[in-house]
Amino acid sequence: MIGKFLTSASLVAALALVPAERAEADAGEFIGGAIIGGIIGYAAGQNQGQRTRTTGTRVVRPGIPATQQGRETQAALNYFGYNAGTVDGQVGPGTRSAIERYQASMGYPVNGREFASYQFDFLMDAYYWATQQGGAQQTGLSGQSLLFAYRNSLQGGPVQSVSPAPQVQQPGTTVIVNPGPQTPVQPGTTVVAAPAAPSAGATGGQLPNLFANSQPRMSLANACNAVMLQTSSNGGYVTLATMNDPGQALGEQFCVARTYAMARGEELMGQITGLTQAQIAEQCGAFSSMLSGEVDRVSLIEQAALTAEMQEFAVGTGIAPGDLAATSRVCLAVGYAQDDMRMAVGSALMLVALGEPAYGELLGHHLREGFGTNSRRDLAMQWYEASISALEQGAEPAFMPGQPERPALLRAATMQLGQGAAMPQPVQAQQPAAALPTFRVNQ
Repeated sequence: MIGKFLTSASLVAALALVPAERAEADAGEFIGGAIIGGIIGYAAGQNQGQRTRTTGTRVVRPGIPATQQGRETQAALNYFGYNAGTVDGQVGPGTRSAIERYQASMGYPVNGREFASYQFDFLMDAYYWATQQGGAQQTGLSGQSLLFAYRNSLQGGPVQSVSPAPQVQQPGTTVIVNPGPQTPVQPGTTVVAAPAAPSAGATGGQLPNLFANSQPRMSLANACNAVMLQTSSNGGYVTLATMNDPGQALGEQFCVARTYAMARGEELMGQITGLTQAQIAEQCGAFSSMLSGEVDRVSLIEQAALTAEMQEFAVGTGIAPGDLAATSRVCLAVGYAQDDMRMAVGSALMLVALGEPAYGELLGHHLREGFGTNSRRDLAMQWYEASISALEQGAEPAFMPGQPERPALLRAATMQLGQGAAMPQPVQAQQPAAALPTFRVNQ
């Protein structure tokens, strides 16, 4: 279950988390819009890129003049079988009732007078896909089934289609022909070749091994449990004064950062309205899939080059940075809660690209230990260096902001590990030339 994760009493005491300030009353709606409108909106934008996307909530009230949005809404609702009535652009009781039926079927908050922008955007993107990109012809579906097929396609699920009608065969006798001498066949008889028996040589005379080529799945949750056991045996966390095992020190700080990220993400998830935890997880799965290519490059190219690449990627989505940041924090927590390391890596990478270099520490940890990436300690040191230098120069901490000595501990541990391994010396952190502005949700 998302939001249920293991912490020991010593870890809770060490974190000493200060309760985050509650967000404004509409923060949950904002974050919900960020996840649905942001993630799905980007997927649709990759296909058509012609519609302008907005954020916020469009409030529909009776008695307003006919609008283009009203006409678009009515046309799309009618197309998908929600029966909004005449397409006249005037949003009356019939249209509001159709909006509520659409909201209910999609699992959104049901209120026909408040049509959130992410709900409208998804409806219009699905309508564009079905009518302009041939979605209806591709699937053979119609009505609400077509709308659900579009949603499934964005979430990486199968798009069911109507199977062609089976061909009617003429009555006759069916003869199954085994390999061997030719069997005489009477006219009008259907001949079906029998499947060949499996050959013992196909597997070299051995039973098949389904796991021969599979890679073991590394669990950060299990690793952190082991780290915490070692911490308990050591009598407490590694400090600057007691550090003789830099690997243990970094392991502890990795697990502390993981727990802090999960707690912060859970705080945000608690403010999301209209979405279940399962729906949030599904959206984060789509988010992770869209970042898959960049996640692959984390263990291939240098930190500065990948950060610049990721900034271009973020700009290219057309999504507001605040929406991307809120979504990334939530999906970072989901990734760690589900032990989905690629989701966590992609979320941290997005936050770095959005101007929060402190999250680069996570990428250093992942690369050092090989969780969600190939193990690349040389690249890990680059991410550690960029993150620690930014913290030393006043960047906002992502984890444990109440412990100012933490960057010094990270610095000492990475320096010890990097001795003799081309560890970069502290230098002034280079800020990207085209860094995205960071908009923060009140937390």
